Amino acid sequence: MFRTLALSAALLLPACPRRAPPGELAVEYNTRCAAALTAGRLDEAEALCDHSLEFCDFYGDAQTNKGLIRKLRGDHEGARRWFIKALRSSPDQAQAANNLGVLYLEAQRLAEAEAVLLQALTTNPDYAEARWNLAMVKLARGRYAEAEKAYRQLVISAPAVTDGHLGLGRALMLQKRVEDALPSLEQAVALEPGRAEAWLLLGAARLELGRRDEAMHALGRCLDEAPQEPECRRLLAAMP
Repeated sequence: MFRTLALSAALLLPACPRRAPPGELAVEYNTRCAAALTAGRLDEAEALCDHSLEFCDFYGDAQTNKGLIRKLRGDHEGARRWFIKALRSSPDQAQAANNLGVLYLEAQRLAEAEAVLLQALTTNPDYAEARWNLAMVKLARGRYAEAEKAYRQLVISAPAVTDGHLGLGRALMLQKRVEDALPSLEQAVALEPGRAEAWLLLGAARLELGRRDEAMHALGRCLDEAPQEPECRRLLAAMP
């Protein structure tokens, strides 16, 4: 699932458009960089990526990993520069585009976020993280029907991901299509019964449809999972 805006290390087939591909040593050091990054060893990862870039300074995968390291260190401006550099070296570097989109979304630069996320999905239409991030941008821009479409595509490509079903339910509720939202919300709690947010939305939908007992059950499950959840408590307290 995508509870947070996910970052994943770049370990792809070498891509250096219009230039000679990176050499064997550049690939080897980037592979080791990606492994260290995944393990959270940032100092080691940065040294390995730097070494990879000494062998191929336009290696998009290594540049993307440098951006991820900067992001994890809290240097968002440095991360942005590295992701842009990676996309200039390799316009089809989908991970760089997705992670740049995450930075723009966090900064509320929504038009720029949408553009680079669409670029990531042009390269890889099954890139679930990028699809989810695009749906979040659509929601943030108030384009609920477009968010619905993005979530439906996410459900197709990643049917076992809770956030796709939960997001689809939320997008439908924002369009006042509460009855249509129920199957998606029910699927979300079936996939992840320990997730309070899913029970909250399901309870709110059932309450809006006048299904009091079912709403009470869902909101009770919400409090079972998150006893201090204020919205669950508020809805339960307001029930007639």
